[in-house]
Amino acid sequence: MSKIYFCGEVVADLLEKVEGSGDFKFLLGGSQFNGATGASRAVKRENLTDKIQIGFVGPMSQDTFGERFYASLTNNGIDASGVIRVDRNTTLAIISIRPGKENAFSFYGRDTAEQMTKIEDLPTALGGEDEKRICCFGSISTVMEPARFAWLEFANRFKKNALVCYDLNTRPTIAKDPERYRGLVLEWARIAHVMKASDADIGWAYPDMSMQDVAKIWLDAGASMAVFTKGLHGSEAYTKTVSASASTLDLELTNTVGAGDNFNAGLAIAFSKNDIFSVSALEALTQESLQSLLQNANETAAYHLISIGAKPRNVA
Repeated sequence: MSKIYFCGEVVADLLEKVEGSGDFKFLLGGSQFNGATGASRAVKRENLTDKIQIGFVGPMSQDTFGERFYASLTNNGIDASGVIRVDRNTTLAIISIRPGKENAFSFYGRDTAEQMTKIEDLPTALGGEDEKRICCFGSISTVMEPARFAWLEFANRFKKNALVCYDLNTRPTIAKDPERYRGLVLEWARIAHVMKASDADIGWAYPDMSMQDVAKIWLDAGASMAVFTKGLHGSEAYTKTVSASASTLDLELTNTVGAGDNFNAGLAIAFSKNDIFSVSALEALTQESLQSLLQNANETAAYHLISIGAKPRNVA
């Protein structure tokens, strides 16, 4: 049995139903929560429940939102033993749908459970000693202070016996200064084995650089793989010896909320299915095997998009 842990924040999302309408609906959200639930569904869909278990790690409020999140984890069969309940409110996100563009996010997170994460709010151990594990980190709590210090320490603690993956999931309203943000990301590249970003992340944080150039920065810093998603144009990845790309389904989109998080879920599951839990396993990847990993991740993201209303083009 292998274990995939999604480590980070939960965020109460208010999603605008139609652009400019001011009509919102509440959703349980947050990058790592979405990744965990997407991974749990994918594991069930692929009949892997006897081989892969999904877990969530992070502080969770005792407020109404926190109660809903905790119940959803357990209802979806996600191990919540890494969750510590805290007496701070849940971060709120307002999401404005912008068809054909990146959605706009506004965060209300001062002194919340996510922003104020301390190392004491995180577990001191994960699973059994012989467990094969993947730990996925990313998004707003890993660049907010003081939370980012706790997450850096936690990731560094487990990197010797887990494959550590990091997703930028950049939010400019949180990151604010691209130059400073690049420094924060570089801290993660020194710890994580796998770095992942979207084309929108790169466009904001590294506006004058290609994905290949950014990959070189991260690989030189210590990462073993750099992965990039390009929306409907698929994904590409680099190790120190090979590179590959993979296409995705041609979809007519309604919105893209959770697409990147489900790509992360698919990638982590693909790692687990192929027994990739170490630097040596990443370094042994061929172009063909790297492309296969990307294809698996693209398919998981596509499943999610179809579940929220996307339709394959040229299909009746």
